[in-house]
Amino acid sequence: MQDKVIKKMDAALSDYLFKQREEEFVHATLSQEMSSFELVKNGEIAALKKALVRHRKQTFPMLSESPLQQQRYLFVSTITTCCRFCIEGGMPSDESYGLSDLYIRRMDAMNSVDDIKALYEEMMLDYAERMKVYHDQYREYSPKILQCMDYIENHLHDRITVQMLADEHEMNASWLSTVFAKEVGMSVSDYIRHKKLTAAKYLLSYNEYSCTDIAEYLGFAGESHFSTLFKKYEGVTPKDYRRKTYNKSFTSIGKQINLKAGG
Repeated sequence: MQDKVIKKMDAALSDYLFKQREEEFVHATLSQEMSSFELVKNGEIAALKKALVRHRKQTFPMLSESPLQQQRYLFVSTITTCCRFCIEGGMPSDESYGLSDLYIRRMDAMNSVDDIKALYEEMMLDYAERMKVYHDQYREYSPKILQCMDYIENHLHDRITVQMLADEHEMNASWLSTVFAKEVGMSVSDYIRHKKLTAAKYLLSYNEYSCTDIAEYLGFAGESHFSTLFKKYEGVTPKDYRRKTYNKSFTSIGKQINLKAGG
């Protein structure tokens, strides 16, 4: 049975490639396809804008008889790759995947090929601008401090201490505290708290998880501890913050999306 399926696909592939040659359609090389993603990953805004202009004139293989569906497929395949390139380049995975999910939802609500094409360019530039910020921000840090920052970013759901960080990276805790504060401008504990609260704000704005769930997920001592810290540094309680920001994250750029569907 499997052999028959493979032979059938081989025949279809042979016919498809023959038609492409007849129509003189040539796929971009792998290096050409990846070049735009490298520009995004490296935060090269000016070069990316030029690449997007060229992209408008590019021809693509037919993935659907429907032009709208064709554009949807191209958008999803592009953002899937872009998302992973940016994670490889240093963007926190939850941020990169979250952006991808939100842009796909926005795209899914569109019924115009031109609107999806415009969203494609907005998405690519958004990722690139975020990557530029990361590169500009982290360029000034030493390798050891970058390792600690990456560890914190990837373990926000854990209870992290200076000693744990020092042990993980084979450093002296006192030395780490001194150098970290000097390079980053805040103590290790303050940085961890800042990153956890930033992640909490994201969860409050884009998800329906309860404050108890968020507190547990981000390794706070409990909901009360989480709420107290959040109000101290953000000026409002987590529940008030959610009421003000939930489902409103794109209004500043004139876009809205219903984030409740699908959680």
